Amino acid sequence: MWHWDQGRLAYFQFDALRQIAGFVKANDFKTANRAQLLAETGLTFQAPPTHSPWRNYSRILKICLLVSEINGVAQPTPVADVLSQAGVVTCDEYLHFLVSAFTEPSPALKDWRPDANFRYSLLFSLKYLLTKVAIGQGSITSLDEIIGAYKMSGFDGSEDDEEFISIMRTDSSYKNSGRSVPSELRRQALESLKVISQISYLHIRSGEIIVTLNREDALNIFKDLFEISGPRANDREAEIQRLASLFRDGSTNITFDYPNTIVEEVVESGFREGSKVKKTHVTIERNTRLRKEFFLVHPTATCDVCSLDTAKTYPWTERIVDLHHLLPLSSGTRVEATGTTFDDLVPVCPNCHRAIHRFYDVWLDRNNKKDFKDTREARAVYQEMKHEFSGLII
Repeated sequence: MWHWDQGRLAYFQFDALRQIAGFVKANDFKTANRAQLLAETGLTFQAPPTHSPWRNYSRILKICLLVSEINGVAQPTPVADVLSQAGVVTCDEYLHFLVSAFTEPSPALKDWRPDANFRYSLLFSLKYLLTKVAIGQGSITSLDEIIGAYKMSGFDGSEDDEEFISIMRTDSSYKNSGRSVPSELRRQALESLKVISQISYLHIRSGEIIVTLNREDALNIFKDLFEISGPRANDREAEIQRLASLFRDGSTNITFDYPNTIVEEVVESGFREGSKVKKTHVTIERNTRLRKEFFLVHPTATCDVCSLDTAKTYPWTERIVDLHHLLPLSSGTRVEATGTTFDDLVPVCPNCHRAIHRFYDVWLDRNNKKDFKDTREARAVYQEMKHEFSGLII
């Protein structure tokens, strides 16, 4: 079973990784102190006073392909270079790359060696989810089922769609097998699955992952996924740099539009033309399952901007409300221990939603930016827009 850095979920959030990437580009993380890290990333990097941030968090940075230790220095990778540039790469692009590059054993761990029998556990997991949707076997899968299927199948993640179809089953043996994995390893595997659930078409709740794709898009994404292999470096630190170098163009060369799934859901976004980061933003806002789950928890029909109660205004319908995603445009959904969080979503009426996106266009152009620097800036611009809203004028 694969190792992860269990218990550090907040540091694997895409927006957090962007901040860490910016820090390691300008500083040696190995000698950094917590006050410096908190000031520049907004993350506490908590640990016992006797432990340095490097000692406690270096494995996260290595798993995420941000740094490796070379000549006693935390050397940033090409992945760190790309992530540190706002608007260059989306959460979906980065996580699909990480899924394809992550191996068991991982070069982030001391048991790695270049001649190991490598397995791609996260790639297996994503392919398993996509296969279930593509063959019509369901869009909801328990995390334990994924872990059990990986354990029992013996697959390494490189298998094609026909091979994955051959291991699909409807009984509970996979779930039981997943639950039987030693507790510490199971917790680490579970957390890694939560991390990749930041991908815009995934949603996680109560130990289950929900895939919001139709069958055609699920199959197309499956066929675009390949393990990142090639000749291994002689040592694990160099291997991290080698893998990261394959991401230097900021793209996995896959277009993540999911056109057959969201085509009926997309309305005019307000973004002029629409870069890939803006398209990612709209895709999350139009995730039908995320909308359903949000309104089950927050059954409102009132716009957060203009306060229009759409249920009272249009009494023949339950609500006419969109969801607006508050994180940077390139970010995926954030995931907490209990699952996908709704804290970054606000309900807005369609008119205000378009106006928000157009406000973003103006603000980004005025500040010569492709994306917001971080969550704090994105939330601040949203509040600025609300402040400038002068109320409904009739």
